[in-house]
Amino acid sequence: MVGGGPIGSALSLYLARAGREVLLLDAGASSRKICGEGLLPAAWEVLSDLGIAERLTQRGTIRGITYGLAGEFVSGALRKPAFGVQRSHLMQAFTEALAASTVEVWRGTRLQELTVLKDGLELSLRGAGGGVQRERCGFLVGADGLHSTVRRKAGLESARPRRFYRWGTRCYFRSRESREQVQVNLGPGLESYLTPLGAGLFGLAFLWSPQTLGRPLPGKGKVWERLLRLMGPGFLETLPSPLGDPWGDDRAIGPLQQGVVSPLHPGGRIALVGDAAGYLDALTGEGLCLGLRQARSLANCILEERLGDYPNEHRAIKRRHHYLVSGLLWLIQRPVLRKRVFRALLASPEQFAAVLGFAVEEAKWRTLLSPQLGRFIATLALP
Repeated sequence: MVGGGPIGSALSLYLARAGREVLLLDAGASSRKICGEGLLPAAWEVLSDLGIAERLTQRGTIRGITYGLAGEFVSGALRKPAFGVQRSHLMQAFTEALAASTVEVWRGTRLQELTVLKDGLELSLRGAGGGVQRERCGFLVGADGLHSTVRRKAGLESARPRRFYRWGTRCYFRSRESREQVQVNLGPGLESYLTPLGAGLFGLAFLWSPQTLGRPLPGKGKVWERLLRLMGPGFLETLPSPLGDPWGDDRAIGPLQQGVVSPLHPGGRIALVGDAAGYLDALTGEGLCLGLRQARSLANCILEERLGDYPNEHRAIKRRHHYLVSGLLWLIQRPVLRKRVFRALLASPEQFAAVLGFAVEEAKWRTLLSPQLGRFIATLALP
């Protein structure tokens, strides 16, 4: 298993629990990864199944999502609560669970090269001390993130050009205020995502396109400091009152869109999972949820000896997310239309709740036919 983040760790635990021998290679970047920190109900289900959820003692409860544009807000409730968990706390819980399992973990180890043999795979690994060693294995999983080495070395990267070129970054702050909603603010060419993480801690993530805002970003300071200013006047007033200054390092992750030919190598000995298996964008906050569901699916396919089913199951897990996010990214590139859609949702909050349930909780298509659908369409048609 290459990649010791939540997805690779979850898959390792599933396989080890079933008696499989697993070697997990962790280069060390997992706990520092810049990502959204919301865990949707489907993700929490996987974490509960693995015994991780009970270890997450610091978490913020999320009961709804609020969207804001130009000082106006529309909110919708979730049918089941979600949770916000700081990345470092989530990784600590996985580290403890791995230590209590039969998974063998090599920290500070990177995959350099891989060779497909008739009876398995040969890996060239670089350890923390800089030395290189070779190892043999029967099956390899790439859970090593957006810029997956396994995906590249296995020839599974798609050659199709990117349609979207977006990046993300994040900072933190503390507040005496408590909130139980994720707050999304739509700014000029970017969005912000406020997530409660428990114990007065909040994560504030940003997504943007350098093609829109410029590269480098205008202004001075860390990336997230520049984006705070670019959100425009009045933005800070929409956030909980901070205790002291926000903090965060000067890193960003991207481009977010990563294409793959397939999540399974034709030889049947290499599979991809999580961000390594292809990614579109983080704007719906489903990355961890999708990845954990893929990990469970791949574990079942391996254990039930039906690995050939994994590509179809992988597509089924991502299908709704792909269509929805593609549409939202198309809308983001059209600010005038985006404003009209937001105005229509503001006038029909029941329709917003229906869209939210469909997008986040995978409700049936028919749930989009809310009693306020007519009002939404009529408002959308207004000049």
